[in-house]
Amino acid sequence: MTSEDILLSDSSQLRIVLIGKVGAGKTSVMNTFLRSSEENEKPVSCGTEPHQVQIAGRSVVLVDTPGLCSTEQTDEEVMKEIERRVSLAVPGPHVFLFVLNCLDRFTEEEQDMVKMIKTTFGEHVTDYTVVLFTCGDELKRDGKLIEDFIKDSRALRGFVGECKGGHHVFDNRNQDPSQVTELLQKISIMVQTNGGKCYTADSKDKGARLKKRIAVTTGSSAVAGAAVGGLVSHFVGSPLGAALGATAGGVVGATVGGAGILAVEHAKHQCMIQ
Repeated sequence: MTSEDILLSDSSQLRIVLIGKVGAGKTSVMNTFLRSSEENEKPVSCGTEPHQVQIAGRSVVLVDTPGLCSTEQTDEEVMKEIERRVSLAVPGPHVFLFVLNCLDRFTEEEQDMVKMIKTTFGEHVTDYTVVLFTCGDELKRDGKLIEDFIKDSRALRGFVGECKGGHHVFDNRNQDPSQVTELLQKISIMVQTNGGKCYTADSKDKGARLKKRIAVTTGSSAVAGAAVGGLVSHFVGSPLGAALGATAGGVVGATVGGAGILAVEHAKHQCMIQ
């Protein structure tokens, strides 16, 4: 089944995976979703299986994952369980909600967590990611804006900028379901931007293939330029040969480099249609 088939046959369902470190507020986020459901589901303390609820007339599948940076398990063990949980969102999640507490700084621990997620699910996982900040009520009480909080950290600013879904804030004490429907609208926009496709294992493979093609293309232009430069130097001799060799190498490198740009764009196109 292709991504297009998935889109046509399952367009009404939205599959969401929650990811974050221990204490970030994932359980609170899950309970906010459950309270906002049309069935008004009871809050849960934890969950290992997907929760399917109806919110604003739409079927929403919620998959919680164990918290990273745990004192009881290694991050490697936790990541294996996260991979297992993600596989439950068949055929794949539309969005990863990366949960962060807006009262905590974006430390090296959180940055390492982002690296682990990218290593496991591929660099392009951010195309399917929304950063969800919890404790928005505490932020309001201090008279601060989430934008100011993000700007205070260069690393956080960079990460949020990578995420195609941007960011959102939950007020933990707010019982109004509108904050959930607003988030779902934001997720829907991101899904439309992604062509309606969900994240699958192919998403990671395509990113790796594109990166490999770019490396081969740029490497070829450098080798070609160096080869011609060396050839001219050999026959003409130094120091004139060195100057001519450098010039010839630069010309070829620029020419092949231009072809490389076209090749990169072609690689991108191929990854899009595969």
